Amino acid sequence: MHTPGARLAGAAIVLAVYYWALFISPAAAVDPSEAQLQSDIEASLRLFNAGRYAEALEPTERVSGQLPSQALYHERLALILQRLERPADEAREWEAMMAASPTPIDACPMVADAHRRNQRDDLELAALERCAGLKPANPDFELFLGQALLRAGRPAEARQAFERGLALSPDYADLHLLLGIRQFADGQPPLARASFERFLALAPDRRAEVASWLTRTRRAK
Repeated sequence: MHTPGARLAGAAIVLAVYYWALFISPAAAVDPSEAQLQSDIEASLRLFNAGRYAEALEPTERVSGQLPSQALYHERLALILQRLERPADEAREWEAMMAASPTPIDACPMVADAHRRNQRDDLELAALERCAGLKPANPDFELFLGQALLRAGRPAEARQAFERGLALSPDYADLHLLLGIRQFADGQPPLARASFERFLALAPDRRAEVASWLTRTRRAK
């Protein structure tokens, strides 16, 4: 006949064996694939922070492939590819970051810049149009979009982008300069002169950039 003490001791032994099997036993070792993922995560961060981008590429690619919904790893991979001068692959990762991130605007305008360096003006323009439509609205994206529209031969839309940018940030000097150039090209020298004068008031140390335009607007009266 077992005493209560013996029964308690037996229960304690059973519990000890259970926890040993669950947490300590080699049979309960970490899954090899999970161990590899953790190793890749650590290597990716360590090598990236050390500036060893070529070495960081492979583990970061594996992590990004296994965790496609994690925008952080798409961003890190894009930055690595940028430093390795692979703009097509870089653009792909910025696009993936935009798809995965709760704040896709964080990938702007890098995604457009990567498409530009890859000589894909069509994809650059499409990316900037998406960026300009994101919230919160950003006058920088309107400036970049306007410049891309000019390169695409769409000056009227470029002017609209510059005007939208100024509505967001009335003291943005470069937008006044770009808008003034468009106004002059559209046959509106008085408007252009007002834009150039506003630019000069905001950036007096950049007079050389606007001096010839001011002269041309006076002659066009």
